[in-house]
Amino acid sequence: MSNVNLYAQPGGLVVAGRDNYNNPAFHNVANNGGTVLIYLDAVIDNDYGTYHNLLHNTSACGPAVPRWPGEPQANQWGYLADFRPGSVLQSKLECVLERMVADNPHMGGFFIDDVGSRSWFGGFNWSTFGAANQQAYRDGAIGIVQTARRVADRYGLIFIVNGTWGAGTLASAGGGYPNMNAHGLSLADGGFVEHHGANELPYWTNYATSPQWATASPRTGGVEFMLSANESNSDRDAYIASGAFAYVVNQTEPAYQQAPVPWGPFHYTGLPTGN
Repeated sequence: MSNVNLYAQPGGLVVAGRDNYNNPAFHNVANNGGTVLIYLDAVIDNDYGTYHNLLHNTSACGPAVPRWPGEPQANQWGYLADFRPGSVLQSKLECVLERMVADNPHMGGFFIDDVGSRSWFGGFNWSTFGAANQQAYRDGAIGIVQTARRVADRYGLIFIVNGTWGAGTLASAGGGYPNMNAHGLSLADGGFVEHHGANELPYWTNYATSPQWATASPRTGGVEFMLSANESNSDRDAYIASGAFAYVVNQTEPAYQQAPVPWGPFHYTGLPTGN
């Protein structure tokens, strides 16, 4: 939890994890005008953490969520959950998100991990996943973010997605939403670009500044808040200089257990702060 209190000011934004979201440091961020997003991954069947257990296992929100037919493995952390439209997961998700809000009055929104219009998981091959599975994957991802938007809107919250909504065909990029030929997701308040170098900036700048982001959010109203985590100071500085990202840090995977020291001053954003 080191450095979290450095974000306890207007414009600061932090993402709380699966099991530390009630730490006093996150309450301090919210109490001092910062925004706390709480992490949820509905796509991988990893049940670690209160809300993941509530979602994936038998709970007050419903029965256990099965794996995707054929049980494709996503990565070392788990298998692909069955999140197709009409699935058990889709029926339970709203209950879980509501519970998160009820338990955490300090939260400003959700950080929804691994939800994009196509998979980049290394555990299975998207190109051989089959057209029917590809369409069900995209449709299921849309169902997840529709539910997240609905719950967020009830409480004036936001949500950020980690997962791509890239312009193009279903087979290649997965497509944006609602316009597949444009980058971005209208339902989300922003997205996360994770561990990409400065050499990829031409693509990610276009992606991050697409006018399709956040247009269906009453909270941010088409103003996208894009996040980037880079693996070196030089990459971080290049992403900052692009002007396409609201928050940029130099932070690699093992360091996700702590917040990086902010590289510069924060500015008031108007994002929700909880209490």
